[in-house]
Amino acid sequence: MRALLRAARQLQASQLSVQALTRLANVVVFLLASWADTGNLALVAFQGALFAVPYTLLEALVGRPLSAGVVPASWSVEAWATRAAATVTLPVAGVGYLSVSVALPGSSVVDRLLVVAPVLLQLPLEALFWAMARTRSRTRTNLVPQLTAAGTLATGAAFAATGLPLMAAALPAQVLVLGWALASRTPVATGQVRPGPLASVRVGSVYCAAAGIDLAYTVALPAVAGALAGQTAIVALRAMDLAFGPFHVALSATTREDIVSSAKGRWLTGTRLLTVASLLVITAVVVGSTDVRRLLADDLATLGATAVILYCGYKAALMVSTWIATRHMIRARPGQYLVSAVGSRVLAFGALALATLWVGSAEDLFLLLFGCEVAVALWYAVRMRTARATVAAAVPAGVAP
Repeated sequence: MRALLRAARQLQASQLSVQALTRLANVVVFLLASWADTGNLALVAFQGALFAVPYTLLEALVGRPLSAGVVPASWSVEAWATRAAATVTLPVAGVGYLSVSVALPGSSVVDRLLVVAPVLLQLPLEALFWAMARTRSRTRTNLVPQLTAAGTLATGAAFAATGLPLMAAALPAQVLVLGWALASRTPVATGQVRPGPLASVRVGSVYCAAAGIDLAYTVALPAVAGALAGQTAIVALRAMDLAFGPFHVALSATTREDIVSSAKGRWLTGTRLLTVASLLVITAVVVGSTDVRRLLADDLATLGATAVILYCGYKAALMVSTWIATRHMIRARPGQYLVSAVGSRVLAFGALALATLWVGSAEDLFLLLFGCEVAVALWYAVRMRTARATVAAAVPAGVAP
């Protein structure tokens, strides 16, 4: 019994439990909406995409500066983190509301506010999580996302049973956990500084700029999908993303392995094989079973096999482009990689611009995504080869690069 309790405590203190609970809450809310709140399913799906904003933005503004050790020692960490979250709340609110309006023009003002409100409340929660990771124990820190996710699961089930809109399922848990976290903040000690709003975000501005490009594409993709191909495309995108969850976990692991191994990393690894295997298994299941697609969402089940195959091909191309981009990052000079990264996003946003000319269905959209990701993979392959040739030319004869 003691061994089980010890294992449970270790699991609670690990990031594995945090990520698992958070993802489980997102998946369950979407599934509940697809079964019991179909009228709001597109709104719930779009909200799931918007949740990437607080997770990524606050990691860039608070988590990475703390990890890099660039936060002034005189600052009160928790006061700084909450002020940074407050500073970006208004811009995030504007972007979120505008995105919902573009993607789902038929939605009401109340619906749009219910979509955006949980995203905004997640900002201070994420900020306090990163700040508490520096000032508190892992057990206490992890309670912030864990209690939020567990509460969302409970209220999601209650909302589905009572007919309340599932866009608001996270709100009760967020309010309660945020109140507890704010009430238990470490008081500002004598001599510690509460940085101003601009200083609060300036310290993480470099990391934020790097993450901002990807965030913009993350938000723009479902918005453009909804505007051009209707609600079915938004729901299908979200449902397929949930189906490919295990694949993304494995893909992220290969990226981390490459970064840790640096230039010594091998192309053929067990984790890469697992990634390919998960891609093939998920592809076979979602292409071959209409029932599985209907379990995720009715709109996904109505799509033809060609559209689903194209989306699976997009994920395969994404896998290859991610691996090549990571290897290129390891081997290229920072300036060379920056050009490559910006170029890849130019291709991605160019594809979205092209979509406005001819995309009229989810199948068209998935075909465009597939073609764009193949172009990105080829772009990185060419850039990696060019960077290698440049480095070789810069090294004197007889000296290993």
